[in-house]
Amino acid sequence: MIDLSTFTPTTKDEFAQLARDRKRDFDLLRSQGQWTTSVYIAGYIVEARLKYKICERLDVDKLPAIFKTHDLLTLIIYTGLSKTVAGLQEIYKNLSSINAIHHKATWRYKIADAQDKVHSDDLDEWLFDPQYGVMTWLGL
Repeated sequence: MIDLSTFTPTTKDEFAQLARDRKRDFDLLRSQGQWTTSVYIAGYIVEARLKYKICERLDVDKLPAIFKTHDLLTLIIYTGLSKTVAGLQEIYKNLSSINAIHHKATWRYKIADAQDKVHSDDLDEWLFDPQYGVMTWLGL
């Protein structure tokens, strides 16, 4: 049986800061041409913000351990925003695209490759497009 009284050590405020920190890292890596690592980091921006949103929705300071997952489409359900995002076709498409990359463990061990600039540019758009960016929609 799952113990619902177990919490992660990370607080809601730390998840909020973590999303901002990973965005800063993403931007810095891109400015230095570190495309592969920027791709790897990108999904964590969304993951941290969604975990913040779950804490907010549940009115808890720490994330219940049951929500320890890296799957963004699962996390969006727990935020209570799944129906809303499903109705926002472009944002949902971007979230799904980010999740597909974030979910691949191969990015953790990938050697730096200049050709990953295309993926990094796509992620920058999917995350921060002023109209359809996932992070724009999530409030970062």
